[in-house]
Amino acid sequence: MNRTFILALLSYALAAHGAAAAALVIVEARGINLKLGATLDAATPLVLKQGQHVTLITDTGSTLKLDGPYNQPPIAVGGGGVDLSKTLGALVTQRQARSGEFGTTRGAVLAALPDPWLIDASHSGAGCLLENRTPIFWRPDAKESSTFGVAPADRSWRAQAPWPAGQARLFITTDVPMRGGETYLVNLGGTESALSLTLVPSSLANDAMRTAWMADKGCDEQAEALSKTIK
Repeated sequence: MNRTFILALLSYALAAHGAAAAALVIVEARGINLKLGATLDAATPLVLKQGQHVTLITDTGSTLKLDGPYNQPPIAVGGGGVDLSKTLGALVTQRQARSGEFGTTRGAVLAALPDPWLIDASHSGAGCLLENRTPIFWRPDAKESSTFGVAPADRSWRAQAPWPAGQARLFITTDVPMRGGETYLVNLGGTESALSLTLVPSSLANDAMRTAWMADKGCDEQAEALSKTIK
């Protein structure tokens, strides 16, 4: 194998790696028929008309918000996006504000999640669920036994289960038809709250991208918990 051929192979491998790293994931699209969770090539021109909007996530967790008229590769915006550190800083501020409000109105504070893929059953909000997974609910105070129920917003069905003392997590079985893009009514010990469930697509290649996605979808507690695992 000659030197020229080896160099050609290396160049091809580096180019392929760069192309893969330049894939962007669509987190929001308004006025244009683009599927959420789909990927775009950062080097390919994106055409947006007046009134159209797209939010993209890069492989480092930065978010790019593009508005029409626009006709150039998304990568051309360079460092114009919001990097993950700024997103996380805003999350901390929002969480502190929500904790204060929650504590004033409900006599408790929002507790930090011990795992990013748990959904807090104790208050209303947004929950993010990995694609092809079933939800795992969590309660911050597990000293006493309680009851748990979940139903869709139209109350067309209802699932119930006891929540034993000392057990902080409750696993939802596959026969409970919960899915992303829906709102559910969660009842913990007689207190009902509303949960908006969003799927985290498998096209997100790393935890930085997943954190940015969850932050954009309002899953603040989960995004903050996941950010702590990023190295």
